[in-house]
Amino acid sequence: MAEVAAVRVAFLGLGRMGAPMAAHVARAGHELTVWNRTPGRATDLVALGAREAANVADAVRDAEVVVTMLFGPDAVREVLGQVAEAVPAGGLVIDSSTVGPAVAHDLGKALRAKGIGFVDAPVAGSVQPAIDGTLGVLAGGSADDYATAEPLLRLWGDPARVRHLGPVGAGSAMKLVVNLTLGVAMGGVGEALRLAGDLGVDRTAALDVLAAGPLGTTVGTKRAMLDSGDFTPTGFSLDLMTKDLALALDAADGDLALTRAALAAAREATAAGHGSDDYAAIAGHIGYEGSADSI
Repeated sequence: MAEVAAVRVAFLGLGRMGAPMAAHVARAGHELTVWNRTPGRATDLVALGAREAANVADAVRDAEVVVTMLFGPDAVREVLGQVAEAVPAGGLVIDSSTVGPAVAHDLGKALRAKGIGFVDAPVAGSVQPAIDGTLGVLAGGSADDYATAEPLLRLWGDPARVRHLGPVGAGSAMKLVVNLTLGVAMGGVGEALRLAGDLGVDRTAALDVLAAGPLGTTVGTKRAMLDSGDFTPTGFSLDLMTKDLALALDAADGDLALTRAALAAAREATAAGHGSDDYAAIAGHIGYEGSADSI
């Protein structure tokens, strides 16, 4: 791909995913300003040449492109409300948070009224793909806005997995579809392990067999956690999965019974103190509850 001209980028949200995504922007030679609600997370980015802003308005005042990677709808609404008042008209906002299509539509409409473009571009993948720049990117927006956003999206996304899915909201809709499958699959692994325990099947043997079946990818990527019952280090937190399963249920026209059950298990595991653990704790909560290996 041809070399891309440097642009002024403001990156808002430096959590597990946002910080490595922003690092790709800095390494690509763009003029980067960063902001995070909780200070102290920009040290490595500043070492790469980024400027740390004191607040949202300071971060975006000269930005051509603003990228947000925040926890969920409430945080995104709050921050983009400030962005809309401070970023120059003609700029572009890329939201890589998971907020659901209805919120994405509302955000896009509010920004367009200020003369600001909008692309909803949540990512598929966890911390290591973010570090490696191999995330999937699920984008929605106008053709012109997507064309502006795409060179940046390819910095943290695997080019073969950066997809323009349609107008604003299309990316957010697909992200809920993807994360629903992750939560339900992890719940399925948990119930399989629970049944294995009830029937006296050795857990290691059960995981070996499950790894070769339809749930093999889920088991394989989380095998060390499922073997040990230790659901750290966190790739994608249970808190985030709980939020996304709830968004999927809210977005659906009809009942999603399996998703509802997965959400109930996720909330129970969260109540047991595992919200900051990896979402594989869903399987641990279901599969190990009441056993000697209970989490």
